[in-house]
Amino acid sequence: MKIKLLTSLAVLLVFSLGLIVFADDHGKSDEMNKLVFPKSYSAKAVSGGGKISGVVKFEGDLPEKKKLEINKDEAVCGAEDKYDESVVVGEGKELKNTIVYLMDISTGKDFDKKAKLEMDQKGCKFTPHVQIVPVGARLTMLNSDKVNHNVHIFSSINKEVNKPQPKVRKKMPLAAVKKAEGPVEVKCDIHGWMKAWIAYVPHPYFAVTNEKGEFTLEDVPAGTYKLGYWHEACGSNIKEPVTVTVAAGGEVKQDFTLKLKK
Repeated sequence: MKIKLLTSLAVLLVFSLGLIVFADDHGKSDEMNKLVFPKSYSAKAVSGGGKISGVVKFEGDLPEKKKLEINKDEAVCGAEDKYDESVVVGEGKELKNTIVYLMDISTGKDFDKKAKLEMDQKGCKFTPHVQIVPVGARLTMLNSDKVNHNVHIFSSINKEVNKPQPKVRKKMPLAAVKKAEGPVEVKCDIHGWMKAWIAYVPHPYFAVTNEKGEFTLEDVPAGTYKLGYWHEACGSNIKEPVTVTVAAGGEVKQDFTLKLKK
């Protein structure tokens, strides 16, 4: 009886340790999939600012293009074929939807207050796939479809959003968040294939690459910075950021070549 009890306890202990190790590894993995934000940021007018620009490309064999299964509201959602957007590349392997940003800038320009902050649900697809939202600003969710949607934003630092957006409600402003976070996943609980990302950021030195893999950060105060990137399928360079030095009125060219996460 005593031997059986000791054996059971040993098995339980090993299992528990396995869970602890797994949880720790998972935590590290999550950390690698996040952005790095400065401890504080103050906005002021920038005189003689410089520019950082470049192109992000994909390296390696492209994953097979995955067609999404449309199993609800087919008349609207299935009017056109849809494909997974986790890796979107151009003819020259230019990588779209990569966030490129300054990790450690503490002083610089303010956000463009006139910029439209919108994410559309059109054809049962989120557009854009990656959206940058300033902390303290309100994102407006659009519904351009003649079907109901449900906006679910999986925040863990800020308050999670889980709100229905019926087809008659074409615009739905969301509450502003108070803390930098992300990128966080966005889904529609009605149409499970719909997926996007939102990054809540404390400063405006963030860019998302376009169809040509291009990014530009403008009005950067002269100085030396850590330049980071994030991509949902290729990860981030948190452990090995690139150091760039921006001269007053100058331009720095910095390209990236990314591979799929292992």
